[in-house]
Amino acid sequence: MLKNIILPFTYIVILGLLQTACTEQVTAKLPTQTPQHEKPLMLDNGNEIRFQQATNAFSVMSCSRNSTLGNIEAPAKVVASVFKPENQQAQNIILFENPEVTELYTTMLQSMAHLARDTDFYERNLDMYKNGAATGKDVLEAKTGMIEAATELAEKEARLRTFGFKPQELRNAPTSIVWLFANVSEGDLNNITTGKDCKIEFISYSGEIFKGNVSAIGEVVNTETRTFTVRITLKNPDNRFKPGMFAKVSFDVAENNILSVPQTALITAEGKTYLFKKKANSYFRSEVLTGKQLGDRILIKEGLDEGDTVVVKGTMLLKGLSFGY
Repeated sequence: MLKNIILPFTYIVILGLLQTACTEQVTAKLPTQTPQHEKPLMLDNGNEIRFQQATNAFSVMSCSRNSTLGNIEAPAKVVASVFKPENQQAQNIILFENPEVTELYTTMLQSMAHLARDTDFYERNLDMYKNGAATGKDVLEAKTGMIEAATELAEKEARLRTFGFKPQELRNAPTSIVWLFANVSEGDLNNITTGKDCKIEFISYSGEIFKGNVSAIGEVVNTETRTFTVRITLKNPDNRFKPGMFAKVSFDVAENNILSVPQTALITAEGKTYLFKKKANSYFRSEVLTGKQLGDRILIKEGLDEGDTVVVKGTMLLKGLSFGY
């Protein structure tokens, strides 16, 4: 399991370059109140607002399904950097931002050495036993030692995984790189895949954009934030990036065959989200289930059908009429 070590207050901001999902039909200057000669009828407890004649008090648009391009932004942090040791025979040096992980990685390397030693000792005793130079007890004790060493190593590896690191990748990590952790909402995880490129902007190097690559995705969701930890690899040949540095990561995403409306089309009341659909001279309040935000538009999961005509300006006036404010 992966442990979220980025930021306690994580936010996911999605900005997008959109292909328009709806076509605006009417644009008019909004009145501050309903004209006296156009007082509407309130029907079905305010769910329908019917005007006696057509009014140009509202702007509407017709909705259709389209593809939308955008990006997911998330805060990130450099959690480790990899260096080449002076001794060419030594293991690559990994400097972790978290001292606990540093200690855990060091003890894992020690456990690996112990397992290799105990495995060799067991194999030698087994060979000696076959040749009559060791007893069955010697073989059993050597095997027990080997199993204990393997168990100890497995425990260290499991704990490293909870911090977002796979032991095999640590052992084979290339030099002159850094790893960053970013938290991505579980609703956006389908847009993130291993090997996907991303853009990184550091607070320390404002205005500069660096190219990273998704190297791993968390195996378990954080139950408190409903996010997954995404590990990103970034080349660091000049050692510009240090463990503990903060950054912003951006992933390109695409949403296909979706319905969306501008933020101005939505209202909230009593903990629910609504929009107003126009049919003839009537405006019907409709509860909707919203999805992610793409730029100034909101994806609609339920409550909106293709071809519906939706009010995009003047919704606050309709809200007041509908709820009797």
